[in-house]
Amino acid sequence: MRRHLQDNPFGPPANLISKSEYVYRSLRDAILAGILKPGTFLNQVELAEQFQMSRMPIRDALTILAKEGLVRNFRHKGANVIYFSLREIQEIYFIRKILEGYAVREAIPSMDAKTLAKLAKINHTLARHAQTGNIDAMIRENEKFHTALYEPCQNRKLLELIQNLWSSYPKRKFWEIKGRGRQVVEQHEKILTAVRARDPEKAQKLIEDHLILSQDIIEHMDSGGESVS
Repeated sequence: MRRHLQDNPFGPPANLISKSEYVYRSLRDAILAGILKPGTFLNQVELAEQFQMSRMPIRDALTILAKEGLVRNFRHKGANVIYFSLREIQEIYFIRKILEGYAVREAIPSMDAKTLAKLAKINHTLARHAQTGNIDAMIRENEKFHTALYEPCQNRKLLELIQNLWSSYPKRKFWEIKGRGRQVVEQHEKILTAVRARDPEKAQKLIEDHLILSQDIIEHMDSGGESVS
């Protein structure tokens, strides 16, 4: 447990937010990055010792994570990291496909040169990390790309729904598939080409194809017993 959370690259500075928020963000990022695996027990006493604080903020953080469906709480003891079934992941991807396809259609009319340059830069960075196999960095840049792609749609509620889906399940397993990083970069390039051409139908179709779980991904998920992004 101690080693896993020390490896977590996402933890925010504790002096800028409340203790419970700091613990929540640290645990949540470790779960979503796959650092804390499904089934891992998060012991309140151990966490309090590790974060060097009382058990109250630990309990508060675990309560929030339980409401988000990332852990299952055991009162006064701790929590287990939730296992996501193949069916649950497929359902999430189905909803993402609908929402993100619509979002890119709505974003294209407001897409400016600055945003296009930003998207190209993010994808270039993602390609560099794909070459080195840096999974944490690929996950981070991929989310940046999709966030920047949809932001011009100016539909706050839609963007919130998409972000909530992105934040609702672990990600790492997906990126462990050999060659997947390079494949994502290539798919992003095709999406960018359609966006530059101001072709909303093509861009929507490419996003939907991008979010279809291919057979190799499904087999990888099924054999590994863990979830993906």
